[in-house]
Formats: sequence, C-alpha cells, structure tokens
Amino acid sequence: MPTQRLRLNTTEDQAYRARLSRLEKLGIPVGCAVDSRHKPDRLTFEQTPYEFARIYELPSGEVAAVVPATMTVLRSGILITHVAMMTPWEDCPLDLWDPEGSPYYKDLIGGLCQFPLTVLNPWLERDVPLRPRQVEGVIIAHGYISVPPECHDETLVTVKLFLMDERRNELSFGFGVRVDRSVMRKCERQQRERRAFAQSTKGGELFEPKRGQPGDQKSVSPGETLKQPRASGKIGATKLPVFSATTKIPNFK
Repeated sequence: MPTQRLRLNTTEDQAYRARLSRLEKLGIPVGCAVDSRHKPDRLTFEQTPYEFARIYELPSGEVAAVVPATMTVLRSGILITHVAMMTPWEDCPLDLWDPEGSPYYKDLIGGLCQFPLTVLNPWLERDVPLRPRQVEGVIIAHGYISVPPECHDETLVTVKLFLMDERRNELSFGFGVRVDRSVMRKCERQQRERRAFAQSTKGGELFEPKRGQPGDQKSVSPGETLKQPRASGKIGATKLPVFSATTKIPNFK
C-alpha cells in the first residue's frame, strides 16, 4: 500500500510557527532535534499545550513526567529501538510508563485538557516501523530520583527525550516542565487523616467488651459466703465421719 508524505498546509504551517515563537518567548525549549548530524525530519515532536507539562513528585522517592506533545512522522520506515527521558538532576533515566494501574493515574492526568487521552508511549515502544502520521497526545515517564528542595512548585526545568532509531541515530528533544508536588501533599494529607482516625478508634467503645452497670449483680455478705455448701464429687452426697481403731464409740444408752 503506497504511503503519502505528510505535508502541512499554509494555515497549519502558520499555526505551527506561531506556537514555536510563543514557546521561545516564554523561554521554553521547543521540541526540535538537537543532533544536527542526522536528518531530523524523519520524526519530530512539538510540545503543546506547554502549560500542562509537569514533573510530579510522588511518595517513596518516585517522580512522573507528564508532557503533552504532538508527534509527527514525516518519513516511513523509522523504527525506535531505544527511548528514555532524562531530568536535569540525576543521570538515572525515566522510563516510559503505563500508569493506568497506578493509584496516582487520575491525579497525573487530571490537569490535562485532552479527552479522550492519547498516550504516545506505545508509538515509541512498538516493534514495527512507524508510518507517516501526526498524533497529538501525552508522553508519561516514571522513575526514582530526588527533586532538589530548592526547586519549588512551578519551577521551570527541562527534561529531554532521547531516541535511537534502527540506524543507531540518536535524537534528542527538549521539553519545559514545571515542578508539581500537589500529589505528594494530597497523599501526605490522606495518611494523616487515616492515622488520626485510627487513633480516635483505638481503645474506644467500638472494640471493648460490654461492662456491667452498677447494681446489676447482687451483693453477697461474708456470712452468706460461709453458708454456701462446698462442692463434692457427687450431687447430694453426705460426708460421713471416719472411725479408726482407737476411736471411742459413745454410749447411747
């Protein structure tokens, strides 16, 4: 089946250039390939909308980068063999992530305006070459790194998407994201609420045995306690006196 080269019309080209200009004025890196030794027009990424790009700090030392972007494949036959996302803080890469089974998934995509949401991760991890197409969606990466404490909320940082194709060409795309600790604060608040609830129910009447009220039991005097018969092996048995050989039998005459 023949394939057509993807071309932008005049209106689309003007809109594309306007978005790039707006991003550059804001100091946000545009999604252009920075390795000029290889042909960058086989595959390009454009970050849009830039205001929703975030890097979330999560519990247990986890982070998640959420980058809305448009992927444009201009030539058929490109096969992505390796993909990773790097942060400016550590050399440990973030891996592309399928977070639908994560408890944080709804929090990560809650600020996005694109519904239904298209995750671009499968396009970058497929086993067959890409064909010319343009897909708008979001890249989600995940890893275990530490966000420096001096990076407050809304701090703008750059993450880079590194790709390697079947020719071992390396491409790099930069995206501006803002630090976001809202999910971390939400989890910490929920933990405090659970601990407070557990402490409020601990030692309470919910799990305590019922106690008798004053006056429910009949008081017994010491005299009555002495009058109570001792328990014997047989019911109604009478204890008979024991006579030995030296015992003097009384005379009843």
